[in-house]
Amino acid sequence: MIFLNNIENILKTAKNGSEKYFDTQVEILKKFSAIDCGTWNLEGNKKVTDIICEILKEMGADIKLYYDEKVGNHIVASIKPENPNGMIVLNAHTDTVFGEGFTEKHPFRIEGNYAYGLGIGDCKAGIVVSIYAVKIMQQAGLLPNKEIKFIFNCDEEIGTESGSKIYEKEAKGADFAFVFEGGRDRDGVMQIVTSRRGVILGEINIEGKEAHAGAAYLDGKSAVLELAHKIIDIYSFNDYENKIYYNVSPIEGGRPNGIVAGSARAEFCCAGLPTNASFKTAEENIKSLENNIVVEGCKVDIKYRTLFPAMEKGEQNHKAYLQAEKAAKLMGLPIEEVSEATATDAAYLSSLGIPTADALSALWYDIHTTNERIYLPSLKERTEFFAVLLGCMDIE
Repeated sequence: MIFLNNIENILKTAKNGSEKYFDTQVEILKKFSAIDCGTWNLEGNKKVTDIICEILKEMGADIKLYYDEKVGNHIVASIKPENPNGMIVLNAHTDTVFGEGFTEKHPFRIEGNYAYGLGIGDCKAGIVVSIYAVKIMQQAGLLPNKEIKFIFNCDEEIGTESGSKIYEKEAKGADFAFVFEGGRDRDGVMQIVTSRRGVILGEINIEGKEAHAGAAYLDGKSAVLELAHKIIDIYSFNDYENKIYYNVSPIEGGRPNGIVAGSARAEFCCAGLPTNASFKTAEENIKSLENNIVVEGCKVDIKYRTLFPAMEKGEQNHKAYLQAEKAAKLMGLPIEEVSEATATDAAYLSSLGIPTADALSALWYDIHTTNERIYLPSLKERTEFFAVLLGCMDIE
């Protein structure tokens, strides 16, 4: 009977709390959507950081800001019981893909059941869902006996080059990580993402030799021609069976067409790497580009880096899914574990050996476009859901 009473209390608290704070969440999203906070926008980053930190301070969180001079503040905030039995990480990101002036041209609005705003789905809704789910259960004394650590990264949209160092320092050793990228469903079935594919980014720089394209054509060494061969080579690496795809863009090279091109450059990516072991083959492919010179006399320099590691499917991340499944069953919600081709910071957290689950925020649509929006009822539903997940975490 005590067990049932506890469950009923958790469910009631989560439902009432999500209804209580819904309007507040929408107002905060409206504020966020009026701020130009694309990656590298330091002023916008500060405005967003100030809003988030004000809420977290009211909750009694211990807040640390990690400042990067290029991208701004990463937020780490901890709510810690007296004798915690472990730690969980809640993660979202504060940056968007939109440049200066976009928010003025595309302001926040509500149409029917949808709220429109730049970055509202990716990933501001995730910030308010995670914070208010914790706040609801904190006020009721129903949080698990674990340290709860929010990590809000500010350079996810460019591959978390700075933020990955924060994860390494602050997240390592966590029992679970829950990532609040946009939610998914399939005909009403909640989908929790526990595997994502990895991505490599790179660039090719080719040095040739300029010459007059008529009078001294044969003296020239065309960097553009060499680049053309390299582009064909890159596309030949595509593995359609395993859905590993290479793409080249943008490209540039040479000066006026009366001059044999003395330089050329291209950027490329390799997306869809299903496991971290599969990076080895991709790296071998990329390195081979430096060795196969077609235009004699050209020099080829290749640089590349991991944008996101693979978030591998397996028992590790399934453990995090089981926490979500437990909450869903208590609420009578259908749920399933899925894989996703695109990459998020869940990959970095998973690569640290942390059981990780993703896609816990409101349902999102048309992200990275000026038509970006969330389904408003799902903002309340996902807040309620994660509050229940927190409340039942210590229940076997």
